[in-house]
Amino acid sequence: MGAGSVASYETLALAKAGVYDITVYDDDVIESHNVPMSLYRECDVGRRKVDALAERINYETGITIKTYPEKYQDQPLGRTSLIVSIDIMDKAGCGRIPIWLKVKDSLPIDVMIDTRIDRWLGEIYTIVPTLSSDQANYEQTLHPDAEMAQQVCGYHGIGSMAMAIAGNAVNSLFRYWNDGTHDWRRAHRYDTLAPA
Repeated sequence: MGAGSVASYETLALAKAGVYDITVYDDDVIESHNVPMSLYRECDVGRRKVDALAERINYETGITIKTYPEKYQDQPLGRTSLIVSIDIMDKAGCGRIPIWLKVKDSLPIDVMIDTRIDRWLGEIYTIVPTLSSDQANYEQTLHPDAEMAQQVCGYHGIGSMAMAIAGNAVNSLFRYWNDGTHDWRRAHRYDTLAPA
């Protein structure tokens, strides 16, 4: 979910690895400050992110992704894995908190990856919704948007950092798919490449 900086590279990494059933929800439009830190090009400014992303993924891989130019709210997903790469926690049904409550209560999700980025810090949460320890740990990280440090869009990352977080998130997903193991949280400072 989401087609921003990290999510654009996650989508490309999944498609390059041969994952062909990819669905992306995002209602945003590309602005000039999105270009340096995402897969988007200068000529994409003004376009819907999902439209530009679908075109780019098809060009790079031949895969046609499913896109919806809207925020995810209550749309049915079916049995799936979920990557949440968005920058809001609790906004009206489409932030991390409402998505998590749906995953926890009823969505048939086998694993959920949540990526977060702030300046040079990147975090990746891998949650198996059926594990009570993952539920408890993850819920400790959820809080209202009003309690979050407010970011200026475009200030929270650069392309190389978004690519690194995306690569680590997709690797976490493949690790879970391959052997069922996961680290529920991984964090790195991308200015020093040290664990955080």
